[in-house]
Amino acid sequence: MLQLALGKTTSTCVFLVKSEGPPARLLRLKIWRRQAGSGFLVRFDRLQRALDAWAAQDVDRPLAARLDATGCPSVLTEFSRGVPILDRVRSGRLDPHEAVDRLAPLIALTERAHGHGLAHGSIVPGNVIVDTNSGRARLLDFGLTPLMSAAEDRVALAAADLAGFAALAHLLQTVRIQSDSTRGL
Repeated sequence: MLQLALGKTTSTCVFLVKSEGPPARLLRLKIWRRQAGSGFLVRFDRLQRALDAWAAQDVDRPLAARLDATGCPSVLTEFSRGVPILDRVRSGRLDPHEAVDRLAPLIALTERAHGHGLAHGSIVPGNVIVDTNSGRARLLDFGLTPLMSAAEDRVALAAADLAGFAALAHLLQTVRIQSDSTRGL
């Protein structure tokens, strides 16, 4: 059952979903507004198996996928309670330097994933959250971006992951500079 819209971009919508079966649990449904590349469900099965074999913490595993009648995909994952790390910094609830420090374990995790032939594919501020229970940084949507394309250049995806972390770290530090200069006024 759809409960709440969590966000949207020009190409996706994300919803909070409550499962009906016992035990009831909260899930996250991501729906794309464009058609998936050929072999989407095969790539999804491969991703699930690879993530299960890897068994890394702080990576939400996709539970199910489907294509609608028009070929637009959706993926269901567990719901992680958290706030995007950038939002935590902007609100003043997380020091920017500490936020950058929290990226280090995720960068190491992502580099280990690259060693297993996996890539996140979309390291952006909204995909890095701070878990409200543990306080640790977590990655959302691990491996979902590569699912949308039949062409899988793992080297380019791995490079894009690391560039995404670097851009996020820079952005977090920029927020610090902006807040420091604002306080001086």
